[in-house]
Amino acid sequence: SADQLRSDILATLASAQQYYHYLLTEHKVGKPVQEYLHKRGIAKDTIRQFSLGASTPAWDGLIAYLHEKKKIDLTLLEQAGLVITNRGRTYDRFRNRVIFPLTTHRGQVVGFSGRSLPGEDDRGAKYINSPETLVYHKSELLFGFSQLHSEIRKANSIVIVEGEFDVLASVQAHQSNVSAIKGSALTKEHVRLLRRSVKQVVLALDTDAAGREATKKAIAVIKQGQDEGEAPLELRVATLSLGKDPADLVAQDPGLWRTAIKQSATAYDFLITTALSQHDAASPTGKREIMDDLIPVLRSVSHAVEREHYVQRLSKALGVSQASILSDLDKQGPRKQVVVDKKKQNVEPERNPQELRILSVFIHSPQELLAERAEQLSHFSWQTAGAPEILEIIKKHPNTSVAAIDRLLASDLQAVLTQWYLSDAVNKNSELEVSQRDWSQLVARLKKQQAERELAELSVQLQAFDNKDILTPEDEATQRDLLERVVLLQRLT
Repeated sequence: SADQLRSDILATLASAQQYYHYLLTEHKVGKPVQEYLHKRGIAKDTIRQFSLGASTPAWDGLIAYLHEKKKIDLTLLEQAGLVITNRGRTYDRFRNRVIFPLTTHRGQVVGFSGRSLPGEDDRGAKYINSPETLVYHKSELLFGFSQLHSEIRKANSIVIVEGEFDVLASVQAHQSNVSAIKGSALTKEHVRLLRRSVKQVVLALDTDAAGREATKKAIAVIKQGQDEGEAPLELRVATLSLGKDPADLVAQDPGLWRTAIKQSATAYDFLITTALSQHDAASPTGKREIMDDLIPVLRSVSHAVEREHYVQRLSKALGVSQASILSDLDKQGPRKQVVVDKKKQNVEPERNPQELRILSVFIHSPQELLAERAEQLSHFSWQTAGAPEILEIIKKHPNTSVAAIDRLLASDLQAVLTQWYLSDAVNKNSELEVSQRDWSQLVARLKKQQAERELAELSVQLQAFDNKDILTPEDEATQRDLLERVVLLQRLT
């Protein structure tokens, strides 16, 4: 039965956790991992608290223990996500890595995360995680939550970080109300769990484009829960020094990390600050871009007094009246938002073969061309899920090999990258080489395809204006913008 299988998988994972922990703390094979953790400043008490482990460099270390010695069936090991079977050969998923047990909020081990040792990064992903299984669901898991639950409840606040080492370093810096997500953003499952324990969530994620998107998603998820009658959660954002993560700050000075948390801003203030820094608040175009960025966010502020606070701040920063900002908030939505919504309605769920082909060619690019081509592709509007995020990371890490690029990728994005790499869209080496030489032609074809798609979308929007009996001045302005865009796109087709 499913219940029996679930029970068997949990028992197998518990045995694996004991094996990994024994290797780290009692066996000579764990010495390199011990030394690495020592260099990272991880204390023995912390190793015990989080039951950290080590895996052997061998391809079958875990198999030899659990299958050959403990007589656990290989099929069960595979169902637990501990081994991989490929071309008739079964081998350990985690080899020569620091092992982090991943537990439910009740403390049951449901999976693992493995971090490669220095010098091994280019031989594979820096971090690998258990796959989705009957018991492991990434969207529900927070690393450290079960071990630190009492401190989290006591603080009535939780700090959300991105990595396991961030949690360990934070605990050693006496900031113990902390947990790490296993993806790129808070999910509704995370929020449902957190509402039972805290009133406040502090995000300490990257403050780049991905971090801003994660903040917007968190606002939306929390707002959705409140609309459905769940308790409110205060969302704040801790701004980290550029290029620093919590573990870096703790290594430099534990006080810097604690100060960053104390000085966290509300999620709305954070998004307002970043929008003001990205656009020219003195120009009419810049003001419009700032408002287009922020209106969807500010509409989610349900409390009138709180909303007025942000409206006052924007009014002062932009040099416009509060009435004009409130007028924009009360409208159906800014022009930019309408276009985006229309696009979303027209996006087909199936794969786009043209996009998949160019992404597959791109990911096989020579190392010296990878970042340059990522910059080219980042200007497109992608139907392929995950493409903008992966391209942004490759741009930021121009000297990182494809084998190691997923050091910052959540497992869902790792799956997307693998799909590009193994895609049948480019399945022969000779074809791949020709495609690389004809890169500019591929880009031109994609540009034409996207222009044709956008023209079709604009046609639908213009038809809506044709069906109106009376056009307001704002309608006429929007219609002019759309027609100008049509003329521009027609030149590309």
